Amino acid sequence: MQKIRLTLIILLFAVWISGCSAIAKFGTQPPISANSGAILFSEDFSSDENGWTTWNQNGSMAGYQIEGFRFFVGEANFDFLSHPGYNFGDVRVDVDAIKISGPNNNAFGVICRMVDEENFYAFLISSDGYAGILRVLDGRYTLLNNDSMEYAEAIYQGEALNKMSALCQGNQLSLMVNGSSLLSVVDDSFATGDVGLMAGAYDEADVDVMFDNLLVSQP
Repeated sequence: MQKIRLTLIILLFAVWISGCSAIAKFGTQPPISANSGAILFSEDFSSDENGWTTWNQNGSMAGYQIEGFRFFVGEANFDFLSHPGYNFGDVRVDVDAIKISGPNNNAFGVICRMVDEENFYAFLISSDGYAGILRVLDGRYTLLNNDSMEYAEAIYQGEALNKMSALCQGNQLSLMVNGSSLLSVVDDSFATGDVGLMAGAYDEADVDVMFDNLLVSQP
């Protein structure tokens, strides 16, 4: 297994939506909050009513499929993201993620505090057992936990389901996988923003990942 450097993902693609929701829309209203433990947003991807951004071009795609949300990254050294377009403050984001096929040397996970396509936090794992907390600030990628992704026994490798949890509370950012706390860092670059999903390929293309059962709650 290779200890990969996240900075190898050098290109970012994002598209934007405008849909409707009872929850405060991304960038238009103050961030929503509630009592601790309250569910702020949930998604089983059984329909497209929440308006996650989708993409299908040049051999890559991100979209609803088989009651999940699928990313297929058909180009090396590319990553793709999708988001529903809401505005949150402190959140805990839980999601099920599974690699369908492709190389284990990949990266996928959840986003919080997305201000725009060049400013957000991402909590990522790979199918060969590595994890990292990423800050994208003005389009510049920086791993906050270390110089490179860190190996973690708690991550199920290969074509296995991993239950991911990301905590964004104040300046504390934490990643948990399959019930185990893996990483925790402090950063105050972003205080509010959207949640989202992300998947990327390094030097091998055809990364195929599915997400389901996303839950956003108040920590």
